[in-house]
Amino acid sequence: MYNDKKIKDKVIRRVVLLGGVQTVLFSLIFGRLYKLQIVDHEKYRTQSDKNRISFLLHAPNRGIISDSSGNVLATNKEVYSLYLYTYLIDDIDKTIFDLSKIINLGEEDKKNFYGFLKKHNRKDKSILLKKFLSWQELSILSVNKNNIKGIEIKSGFIREYNEGIHYAHIIGYTSKDNINKNPVPEMLIGKIGIEKYYDNYLKGIPGSEEIEVNANGNYVRRLSIKESINGSDIQLTINSDLQRYISKRIDNYIGSIVLMDANNGNILSSVSKPSFDPNVFTKPLGNRDWNILLNNNDSPLINRSFKGLYPPGSTFKPVIALAALKHNLIRNDEKIFCNGTYKLGNRNFHCWKKGGHGNLNMEDAISESCDVFFYELALRLGIEKISNMAKELGFGDFYNEYFGKPNGIIPNKKWKKSKFNESWQKGETLNVGIGQGFLLVTPLELAVMTSNIANMGKMITPNIIKSINGQDINNEMITSENGKLINSHLAVVKQGMFKVINNPKGTAWKSRIDDNEYLMGGKTGTSQVRIISSEEREKGIIKNEDLPREKRDHALFIGFAPYKKPRFVTVVILENAGGGSKYAAPVGKDVLLAARKYILGKDLFEDKKG
Repeated sequence: MYNDKKIKDKVIRRVVLLGGVQTVLFSLIFGRLYKLQIVDHEKYRTQSDKNRISFLLHAPNRGIISDSSGNVLATNKEVYSLYLYTYLIDDIDKTIFDLSKIINLGEEDKKNFYGFLKKHNRKDKSILLKKFLSWQELSILSVNKNNIKGIEIKSGFIREYNEGIHYAHIIGYTSKDNINKNPVPEMLIGKIGIEKYYDNYLKGIPGSEEIEVNANGNYVRRLSIKESINGSDIQLTINSDLQRYISKRIDNYIGSIVLMDANNGNILSSVSKPSFDPNVFTKPLGNRDWNILLNNNDSPLINRSFKGLYPPGSTFKPVIALAALKHNLIRNDEKIFCNGTYKLGNRNFHCWKKGGHGNLNMEDAISESCDVFFYELALRLGIEKISNMAKELGFGDFYNEYFGKPNGIIPNKKWKKSKFNESWQKGETLNVGIGQGFLLVTPLELAVMTSNIANMGKMITPNIIKSINGQDINNEMITSENGKLINSHLAVVKQGMFKVINNPKGTAWKSRIDDNEYLMGGKTGTSQVRIISSEEREKGIIKNEDLPREKRDHALFIGFAPYKKPRFVTVVILENAGGGSKYAAPVGKDVLLAARKYILGKDLFEDKKG
């Protein structure tokens, strides 16, 4: 009996133990099933088929670009496109034929559609048939959407430029990223101008969306969403009234005008001619149209104001004057005689005035732009001292990514040796002395130089951004970095530039402003693009008007106003126009008067009437 009881107890213990183990195992299994079927049901239901989860990226709205007064220059325009779900269509040809009856469906649209269909054979996604539907087409398709199987209308954004041709070089344009740098569909990237160099501000941050779709790829529900962050708005320093006026003022010329605030370096206007309409880049540009732009001999895509390279001609003479005064190689009252020719070895270097200017001091030499005077100064200086003074006045400076580092040439001995493996020659120094030879500069560099002289050595940094997302960009004048520009020297040069315009013998006397409160200073320049032979000098130099356009001189003018307290600085360069006194100076006068009118609210002619 005892043994039977012992065996029975043992069996009971085993049964209980086994039951406990089974209970634990069942609990574990049940818990796992509960987690799989209940807790993680949604997760694994959607993961059971890879095609049932779709991850979408949404492009943010690109930032708006406006002028100094807040007028919108670049914005986003909503556009609509027609797509076909081919797998839902029984007869694609018939559908396209029917669509052709109600919308303007071109042969190019059809060709692209069938080409894509043949190449990719997409059965589960929509295929583009026509971009940029008109409002009329959109209305017709919306009404007939339920009657035509497999059509879808998708919306998107393109860039719209309200002042197109007047701002093309400043703002630039955008395009879609065709090299997969940016995986976000419909997201634009800047190609040139403000659009390019401030792209990180303008483009914003893309949003994302995780959605569940059915086996056919149709939307079921949204699983998660992260909203896009729109791009930052950018306000420029450009005044649109000035921009339009100046653009129209030189409509018949090729060249550039820069107008800058002498107090802070803000660019008030920058015009480059010829221009282009950036709106053409908002839609696909055919190879033919693109080649027309690229191969145009007048290079409309180049921003001449910041990238154009020109011999500065006589507008460079203030640099020579300041260098000579700095190194005590001339006194202001010292006179140099000009008989029309400067002899160096066996070679004659000519003054623009055939009979010569006679005896001139520094101020008068600047005023009358005597070449012989500056040949002599250049030879006394040597190329190294000239080059150093040019750099001291701002030539070759890097300001920011937008303006970039000028690709101009401020030559010296080292430069020539590295470029040509040749030694520098004295004759080359003489050519630089009148702004010719190897010397090449940008209009912006000339504007910076002019402002530094007008402001008596106060350096400014050019700026074209007024604010980003409403936060102002401060730009202030600073004292010359090396502090080596001497006021008395600057005063001599500045007075010479005053005489250029306000002295009867000055080269721009005919462009003077008859208002004592708004007198201007300046310097004319004429840069030769051809070599004048000795024979031509003997017989008489052919007038610019009688030459083919490409052989005519470039006309230049640098100026500032008002003289006593400079507020505006301008640079005018008109390619192959002729003499600076005749062509560029009158334009410079008009630009400075326009600045007075549109910025200060004072019109000289209205004042006279009053």
